[in-house]
Amino acid sequence: MLERFRARLWSTALGPAIVIWFFGYVLFDIVAFLMNRSSPAMSLLASIPMLVLGVCQTEALDMMRGRLDRLTWAVRSTMLLAGTLIATIIQALFDLYWTRYMALTLFPTWQAWALEISSQRLTTTFVLYLWTFCLALTLLWAARASRASEANLARAAGAEAEAAKAQSAALRLQLNPHFLFNTMNSISSLVELDRKNEAGEMIDRLCEFLRASLNADPMEDVPLSQEIDAIDAYLAIEATRFGERLDIEIHVAPDTVDAQVPNFILQPFVENAIKHGVSLVKGPATLCIDAAREGEELVLTVTNSADPTLTAAADALPSRHSTGIGLNNTRQRLHNRYGTQAQLDAGPTDSGYKATIRFPFVPSRAG
Repeated sequence: MLERFRARLWSTALGPAIVIWFFGYVLFDIVAFLMNRSSPAMSLLASIPMLVLGVCQTEALDMMRGRLDRLTWAVRSTMLLAGTLIATIIQALFDLYWTRYMALTLFPTWQAWALEISSQRLTTTFVLYLWTFCLALTLLWAARASRASEANLARAAGAEAEAAKAQSAALRLQLNPHFLFNTMNSISSLVELDRKNEAGEMIDRLCEFLRASLNADPMEDVPLSQEIDAIDAYLAIEATRFGERLDIEIHVAPDTVDAQVPNFILQPFVENAIKHGVSLVKGPATLCIDAAREGEELVLTVTNSADPTLTAAADALPSRHSTGIGLNNTRQRLHNRYGTQAQLDAGPTDSGYKATIRFPFVPSRAG
């Protein structure tokens, strides 16, 4: 409660105005003591009504300045100057006559200097209060400008974050047609090779995979175990085409099973491992997925290996140009999500294909 009150007080002109005027009257109390005009804190105590008046007038001037923002600079400056002069005159006259009243009632020792209101004393008092009002308004303007700048930076950061989130959403959703494109190519290949039963089986597994995918929010991070389950569903589709030629190995370290990962993050790498490795050789090929924690990083690796001397398999897909959508989108998603903390290395190897992703380890939300 106290913290909220303090934050609210300093978010307006009231807090700074109180500090400025209190500091000014503390200095006046010190000077009065050094000049043997009053004992410590006496003049400060007597200045409380003047402090309240100064704070109220400062608040009023600050509010007036806010109301004048839509006017031209010349009109705004003229009206603010006139208001400041009027406030200064009121403050100076109240000071002089309040001090005179206090000298006649509570502090008789003040009468030697407080009863005489000379032009010199009037001028000095006027200049001091004019300076105080100008200082207060300047500091309040600077504080308001600083808060406005911070608010603009916060809005800009929020807008940038929302833009990155929207871009990531678009990139993630773009992977759906990309995945379908690759899968339909596989089905088309089976149909062309007159393997219609296997094509029908692949279509059934594709429907199951899509049904499971639609139940998940594509933009939410998911546990690594859920991501692995999605990969298993996809590889079941590919296993229809490759049969025993495709050997799958998945190694997930126990301490990474519940780690949070971006949804669908492994899919493009598994697809490329199939496309650039398994589908291009005759003999058996091994597809390996590894997940391990290294310090504060989660490291995901997708590799495939096969005999590079074997010629293209008879059931390989027809040659098609690679769009690079999967890898490019995933690279951008990682950048939007983790910035420079994520690293991606992917590409063909002598025996197939390898992709390695590193990004901050995020434990299970339940933990």
